[in-house]
Amino acid sequence: MATVHLARLMGPEGFSRTVAVKQLHPQFSRDPEFVAMFLDEARLASRVLHPNVVSPLDVISSPPELFIVMEYVHGASLSRLLKRSTPPSVSPRVAAAIIGQVLLGLHAAHEATGEGGQSLELVHRDVSPQNIMVSKDGVARIVDFGVAKAKARSHQTDPGKLKGKLGYMSPEQVNFETVDRRSDVFAVGVILWELLAGRRLFGSDSPGGVVHTLLHTPIEPPSQFAPDLPPALERVVLRALARPVAERFESARAMAEALERAVAPCSTLELASWVESLVGEELSSRSDLVSDVESLSFDDFTRALPQNSTLASPGPTSAPLAADRRREEQATPANLSSASGEHPPGRLRKRWLVPVTVTMALISLLGWGLTRRAAPSVVAAHAALPAAPLVADATAQGPALRTPTQPDAASAAHAAPALDSERPHKPAAKATASARAKAANDCDVPYAIDERGVKRFKEVCF
Repeated sequence: MATVHLARLMGPEGFSRTVAVKQLHPQFSRDPEFVAMFLDEARLASRVLHPNVVSPLDVISSPPELFIVMEYVHGASLSRLLKRSTPPSVSPRVAAAIIGQVLLGLHAAHEATGEGGQSLELVHRDVSPQNIMVSKDGVARIVDFGVAKAKARSHQTDPGKLKGKLGYMSPEQVNFETVDRRSDVFAVGVILWELLAGRRLFGSDSPGGVVHTLLHTPIEPPSQFAPDLPPALERVVLRALARPVAERFESARAMAEALERAVAPCSTLELASWVESLVGEELSSRSDLVSDVESLSFDDFTRALPQNSTLASPGPTSAPLAADRRREEQATPANLSSASGEHPPGRLRKRWLVPVTVTMALISLLGWGLTRRAAPSVVAAHAALPAAPLVADATAQGPALRTPTQPDAASAAHAAPALDSERPHKPAAKATASARAKAANDCDVPYAIDERGVKRFKEVCF
């Protein structure tokens, strides 16, 4: 449904925070069903307050764009960790640590209440390795409540539609029966089985094959693939995977307690070391991205804004965003190479820094204006422009640093005279006209690329 971006949340008086921004794909943002699911996800997840659940911080709606601002987790998904693990199985103590934390987060979701104190009867319905994040500090967190079932949902699943991942669904979910929290317990049991056995439980080449295996094939004990498993741990796994709902653990917390009695989970430090051993290099590269975002100085910009201005509010229209995205897509590697004198660097950090936002140009313009003691005019100019959080696009087509909205031509035209008003007028009109004509020609390519690969927009072009 969406793309997740790295972003920086900016506030007054130097407040800032690195966050993740989930952006609904454009083809879905015009579909009322997907929009309702997206907004329901934010509403439901905001009611779950637990260290093992990723919580939303804000929702930004600037039709047709929709964003959920969330906590940033410096880690990797469990599915990514398993792909990097050799062998693919995980030690019982590591598996118990991850699954134990996931169960506690799920229990908090199952117990969540609405604003009036009524139970939401929330069921995640999509518990899978892709939706479990394990951070570098050794904490596992549940994410993505996009297809969760709850009383308070504005959008309800149509009959005959399955939502989630087939290989981790419970039998009652596949059969379109009523699901409750024990459906999530079954999904966790599947994940735990796969962690210990090092293979898929309900794998098949076709969806029909997955459904048949899930509903009818006897579930083999994980000890057939991992002979040294403690018998108590195997009993926990098989009880969670019981096809009759009444034979499973009655809650995620009950399963967490049984799991802890069966095997001592590894410590947080041990789990952090395991994550570091598998994806340490990737996380180091992402740390460079975070450092680059955090090194952008907005002190002067935020100081110049009125106290009642909202830095994170989107502008009145998202049309400039679409135009900006088209311009980024047209900036091919050949064009970038000719502008910078070298091919784009291979490191993710350098690739991400090539596209830059008009916000950087505004900051440069602000600094130039301040040197001419035009502070009151600068405040007026920036107050007229919509400000928004910087978003680092992490899509497969190539990351980009941009804002959800860009100032329109009217705003830019309003801002330029405000900065010009403090300049002394010079009589050399012809020289000025000649300089402006030269500047207009220079603005065919309105930016230069510095030694770090960052686009610096030319002040004269604004």
